Amino acid sequence: MKRVILWSLLFLVVLVGSAIVHIPANLVVRQLPPTQGLELSGISGTLWNGSAAKFSWQGQPMGRLKWQFNPLKLFTGKADVDLRLSGMPGLSARGNVGYSLGGIYANNLLVSASANVVQSFIPYPMPVSLSGQFDLTVRDYLFNQQPFCESLSGNLAWSQGNVASPIGTIDPGLVVAQLSCNEGQLVMDGDSASDAIETDFNISLSPDQRYSLNGWFAPGDAFPESMRGQLGFLGNPDSEGRYRLSFSG
Repeated sequence: MKRVILWSLLFLVVLVGSAIVHIPANLVVRQLPPTQGLELSGISGTLWNGSAAKFSWQGQPMGRLKWQFNPLKLFTGKADVDLRLSGMPGLSARGNVGYSLGGIYANNLLVSASANVVQSFIPYPMPVSLSGQFDLTVRDYLFNQQPFCESLSGNLAWSQGNVASPIGTIDPGLVVAQLSCNEGQLVMDGDSASDAIETDFNISLSPDQRYSLNGWFAPGDAFPESMRGQLGFLGNPDSEGRYRLSFSG
C-alpha cells in the first residue's frame, strides 16, 4: 500500500511539473499585470523556454528576447533565468537574472551597444554626437529594499569613440568606469587617457534622480585648438594643467 501511495505521489509530481513546464508563454504573459514601458509581442515557446520576437522598453525597440529557466536553481531557492537579446543592429545582451530570498539579482550580465543606440535613449538633446562602442559588464547585482541597488559590482567601457561638436572633435581614448552601490546610490568611478585628453571622474545617481559629478580633465597635445580657446569659462587650471569639475542637480 505504501508503495502504491509513493508511486502515486511521484506520478502526480511529474504530471504537475510537466504541465508547468509546457504552459504556453503567451498564455502566462497575458495574465501578468502590465509593466509601464515594457512591451512584448510575437511570444512563442513555453514559460520555461520561450522567446518574444519584439521586445520594447519605453517605446524603444530592443530586438528579440529569448529566455530559459534554470530548473536546478530552484533547489537553492532561486528562480533563475538565462536571457539573450539580439536582432537589433548595435545592441545585444546576455546573462542571468532572477529572484531569491535576498531580492532581485543579476550576474554575468553583458550588454553591448553602439554609441548611436546609447544616445537614442538619452531623453535630452545633446549638443554633441558620440561614436564608438559601449560594453557593460555586471558581475553581481542585487536589488532588495534599497532603490537602484543593494549591492553592485561591474564596469562600463567606452572604446573606439569620439565626441564631435560644432567646434571640434575629441578622441578620449579608452574610457573605463567601475560600478558600485553606496546606500542605494549608483556610483561610477572612471578615467581615460589619450593624446587629446586625460580624465578622472566620479558620478553618483541617487534614487530621487539627483546626481553629482566630481573630477578633472587635462587637455593634451591633440586637444583641438578651436576648443582650447573655450576653456576660459572653467577658470584657471591647476599646477598640473587640470581643470576641476564639480556639478550636481
